[in-house]
Amino acid sequence: MTNAFDTYFYQLINQRLTADWLDFLMVKASDKYVWIPLYCVVIWHLIAKFGRKTLLILLFVGISLVISDRFTSGVLKPGIGRVRPCHEAYLTPRILPDVTCSDTGGMASSHAANHFAIAIFMILLGLYGKKAGMVFWLSWASLICYSRVYCGVHYPTDVLVGGLIGVAAGGLCFYGYKKTVNKLKWE
Repeated sequence: MTNAFDTYFYQLINQRLTADWLDFLMVKASDKYVWIPLYCVVIWHLIAKFGRKTLLILLFVGISLVISDRFTSGVLKPGIGRVRPCHEAYLTPRILPDVTCSDTGGMASSHAANHFAIAIFMILLGLYGKKAGMVFWLSWASLICYSRVYCGVHYPTDVLVGGLIGVAAGGLCFYGYKKTVNKLKWE
């Protein structure tokens, strides 16, 4: 179920646009636990800027993550059944140390969906300003998406579709957050 686009760009990113120093960075960018300090800083900034609304914000961000993760992992991956590129010998995938090639399907990337859900919610919230926030959050989510292809575990369209799902989940949940704030009459 791959096409020439996926094959070409997968091999370009995974096998040709590589460097030893970049290997280390991409493995770290792909590791969900590396981002825990960032999440702690974000929560601290949320508390400083939004006070008591922070719990509601975190609730809706959590809902967006459940939606994006369950849709990609619970619906698309088993429904589509696309084999990850790291299991396709004809692609000669370059799998980096400390990277696990899951047996779950590849379409769509849960990493991409989840991180874009957070990014879009934070952009719409305006946590770090409109322009600076957009650059920061989109760069962060895009780096994670790129790392998934670089590390050999997803095709480019896997992360593209995952990112779009995350955009939808983050936007939908931000809308729900705003409606809730208005209903509670919080300023």
